[in-house]
Amino acid sequence: MQHLCYNYQYLKDIESWWHTVLHFILGRAGSGKTYTLRTALKGMAETTSKKLMLIVPEQSSFENERAMLQLLGEKNIQRVSVTSFSRLTDAVYRTYGGGAGRRLDDGGRSIFMSLALEQVKDNLNFYRKNADSTELVDLLLSTSAELKMCNISPFDIENTAHELKQSTLKQKMTEISLILSSYDALVGQSYIDPLDDLTRIKNILEVHKFFEGYTVALDSFQSFTVQEYNIINLILAQADDLYVSLCADKLDDPEHGMGLFSLVRRTAKKLERLAKNNDVKIASPIVLNSSARFKSSQLCAIEENAYRFNHKSVSCENNDVVIYEAQNKYDESEYVSATIRNLIINEGYRYRDFAVISRSPDSYRGILDSALERWEIPYFMDKPQSIDFEPIMRLVLSAFKIVQTGFSSDSIFTYLKTGLTGLNTYEISQLENYIFTWKISGAKWKSEWTENPRGFSDKMTENESNVLKEINESRNKVIRPLIKFTSKIQNATGEEIAAASFELLQDIEAPKHLRELAKRLENCGEPELADRQLRLWDLLMSILDQTALVLAANKIKYTRYAELLHIVILANNMASIPQGLDEVTVGAADRTKTGEPKIVFIIGTVQGEFPLSPSGNCVFSDSERRELIKLGLPLNDTLEGVAVQERFLAYKAMSSASEKLFVTYPISGLEGEANSPSSIPNEACSILKNIDVMNRFTLTQTYFANAKEPCFELMSQQWKHNTPLSATLKSIFYEHENYRVNSIERSAKNVPKVFEDSGKARDLFGNDLKLSATQIEKFYLCPFQYFCRFGLNVKERKAAEMDALEYGSLMHYLLEKILRKYSSKKINDMEPQELKDEIIKLLNEYLNIKMGGEENRTPRFLYLFKRIAESAYIIISHIAQELCQSKFEPVDFELPIGMGEIKPLIINLPNGGKAEINGKIDRIDVVNLDNEKYVRVVDYKTGHRDFKLSDIIYGINMQMLIYLAALIENGNEKYGNIKPAGVLYMPANRPDVSVSKNETEEKIRKEAEKKLKMDGLVLDDAEVIFAMEEGGKGRYIPVILKDGVPSKREHVATSEELKILKKYIKSLISDMAELLHSGNVEALPLSGEYNACDWCPYSAVCGHEKDDKTREMIKLDRDKVMEELQLNNGKGGEER
Repeated sequence: MQHLCYNYQYLKDIESWWHTVLHFILGRAGSGKTYTLRTALKGMAETTSKKLMLIVPEQSSFENERAMLQLLGEKNIQRVSVTSFSRLTDAVYRTYGGGAGRRLDDGGRSIFMSLALEQVKDNLNFYRKNADSTELVDLLLSTSAELKMCNISPFDIENTAHELKQSTLKQKMTEISLILSSYDALVGQSYIDPLDDLTRIKNILEVHKFFEGYTVALDSFQSFTVQEYNIINLILAQADDLYVSLCADKLDDPEHGMGLFSLVRRTAKKLERLAKNNDVKIASPIVLNSSARFKSSQLCAIEENAYRFNHKSVSCENNDVVIYEAQNKYDESEYVSATIRNLIINEGYRYRDFAVISRSPDSYRGILDSALERWEIPYFMDKPQSIDFEPIMRLVLSAFKIVQTGFSSDSIFTYLKTGLTGLNTYEISQLENYIFTWKISGAKWKSEWTENPRGFSDKMTENESNVLKEINESRNKVIRPLIKFTSKIQNATGEEIAAASFELLQDIEAPKHLRELAKRLENCGEPELADRQLRLWDLLMSILDQTALVLAANKIKYTRYAELLHIVILANNMASIPQGLDEVTVGAADRTKTGEPKIVFIIGTVQGEFPLSPSGNCVFSDSERRELIKLGLPLNDTLEGVAVQERFLAYKAMSSASEKLFVTYPISGLEGEANSPSSIPNEACSILKNIDVMNRFTLTQTYFANAKEPCFELMSQQWKHNTPLSATLKSIFYEHENYRVNSIERSAKNVPKVFEDSGKARDLFGNDLKLSATQIEKFYLCPFQYFCRFGLNVKERKAAEMDALEYGSLMHYLLEKILRKYSSKKINDMEPQELKDEIIKLLNEYLNIKMGGEENRTPRFLYLFKRIAESAYIIISHIAQELCQSKFEPVDFELPIGMGEIKPLIINLPNGGKAEINGKIDRIDVVNLDNEKYVRVVDYKTGHRDFKLSDIIYGINMQMLIYLAALIENGNEKYGNIKPAGVLYMPANRPDVSVSKNETEEKIRKEAEKKLKMDGLVLDDAEVIFAMEEGGKGRYIPVILKDGVPSKREHVATSEELKILKKYIKSLISDMAELLHSGNVEALPLSGEYNACDWCPYSAVCGHEKDDKTREMIKLDRDKVMEELQLNNGKGGEER
């Protein structure tokens, strides 16, 4: 502190020597430059009547105001004006005027640049191709900002272009001059561009002596823009004294522009030239050599040696500097969070003592902030965020998109899902399900909807009619304001379109819904997000006002207005507001002022990222920039200069901590690409000998487990380990979060998903179960699938389209109607066209009855629908042929089981209650043989699954056998004393035959017949088999008789074996009921030949992993199956 007091006395002494003096305060990072300057201002405020002004960078103005208040107190703080260059312009305007007018922001600049490009597009050559792109708008705005800061006008650019030989650069310069001239003219008609403020106040200050009598201090700058130099020039001409603190060890630059401090030394040289031009004395610089900031010798060594040509190495005696090699950015962020938490808990630091510095914080968004929240660390991340995806902005943009796309459903649901239209989630879901079902989009939104919400059906129930009424009410609520909005923006001016946008927001009560959203967010503990929504409303109003003012009474297409509106919204962002006084600061190396942190984390120190590799993403290439600088244009640095600046930023970051420094880098990128450490960790390693490079594997298991969520994760990982750590973690969470621990325990032990209270399971499924064959099969495919579909009634949405299911329903309808109306002989005798006409007649009937007619059907749908007639003709003809040669005759079609003449199959359950199986049989055929009546069940199969007897063991493919059992037990009243003849699956798909190009018609016919052959299981009785197919040749049924005996036994069963099958199926149903009543709904899928997990809609919630247990299907031949059926007690297959 002694040298600081001495320096202040020195400043006082030299102040008395000359009237106006330029004072340099030099020192490396952490040497006390800012403190020295503040102390000097304090002394002047207390001992003189001078007017005092401290100018600092914009981002650190608040911090400096707070520091000066603490230093001077409430009384003397009035003596020192703490400001920035941008705030200085406000003070000048308030004093002398000149600032009146509408202020242009980034959004307005984007509109004007887009309009300027549109205005001069026909005169462009080099930029014409991209004149409509937002990328060129952004690039030109960046160029305009640089040129304004460098005080370069479009006229200067044009003059420089004249000096160039014919080249691409000359063309670019000419066109840029033209574009920017047009831009400035458009802006100048009604706006003031804040980027011109410093140029504007320069003209004012040349007339008025604003700085007269002031002592001015400049602190924390490394360089200045041309505009700022012009103001400094006036300060030197008018003020009593100018103090400038600079981060450099001396004024000379022996490295000739390539040294660590060369950038700052160049700034000093420019200031010296300005002083000489104004006959201002230059005092000998005060050079602060001590390391006042650092409380660690290692940090001192880092500051003294980083990025020096000949640096010294020192021993690394403690852990004040740490390097961490992370696996990726997630690991890196977790390390930062865990380390902050450890230091808070173990060493008594406050959160405000920490700063996290990145070169590009955007790349850590969603990663670092999530980690900090998981470790319960309050933080402020200086992260201006884009706003185009915010609900209120999406609402307006999607309204225009709706009009542009002719009311496309996608754009309407983007609009609705902002949550600001007045429709609740249920109403939006109803609309979404309806348009999914009926494929609605475009103009259909504007007319009443009449189709059944359930999809294809005969007629609507009262409940479905009520649902449709609700859906249409929601549709009207959505469409009315949008139709009004559409009409108002047609052939309108910019002002009228802006007004129409505001009117739409009022019509749908968006302000009210936005306030409700903000309130919900606040109630959920998100005050920052809540405040953000309200601020966004104000910003949107400002944007609409701006578009109205800029575009005014000019006619503009609404599509063009929407483009400009989107550009303006993209150009705006919203910075976060600090929510507390004790927070970790997270920010960018080039724009965040971290105060005086005790502990700093420098993250993302990989090659190309920090220091950042110079980029050529600008209008001028580096070689072009060099050429223009030679011609006298005072442009910003070339790539070499940018590299020097990046190195200086790295040095400043490495020197910003007073007690501890952590340098981290991820060795892998987010897409797995390899990273190499940058010069920052390499510099630290070369300066500090023997420094350890840590990684996750060198740390203890508990290092990261210092907050609830990470601790819970560690407990989960350690669950199966019989260690003291595992036991300790379990005891902690058993006491506080028993329900979460129980879920981990169940998962670790693969405990089946069961109801804790079996009574609730019985309540859900019922004491008496009413089942279908489909439900039974679903259960044995996977109990959890059954629970989701039939317990929770969670169904997949089904579109009203001609898919496999609807095709199956249609074919069943055709087959039932034709076979019921005509005998097989009659069908067989029909002329092909006569049968086709009958089929088409039935197709149209089905279309009108089941599908609501041709209205609103796409041409493609109708085309595919009509094509079914040809397939149906082939299938019906084949069925007629089969029935003509068979002694079995159809007696019933679409026969209900349990809902008509045939009672359901009943299984009495051992634990009380019963299981009742209902269903519908496609066709029942009967034959009388020797005074015995045999019945066979026929199912029309539109799928491709083959019948395998072994499927029965695992509880699948049992439908037809269940129906046969129901007929045998309960069909005597209807059919008399009947015996089972078997079950057959009749293919109802057009046969897909693959043959060579020159194959004969006969060969093709035979191949098609093979595809149409029935599959299934028939009674092992030659007389019955001959009754099914004359000669038993296996043309129509899956059995071939040789010498009255089946050649293979895969598809036959004796009467006794059929009884065994029935008994086994009943035992499976009984087992299913018992498991459901006990509450066992575990995810135990069938695997092997049939994988239940394939296409399962519930896989996202079941928790079943690849290596978890399943019920594996094993290939078994027919005899083995029958053996298993006799031995197995109905367990439905073994687990593995």
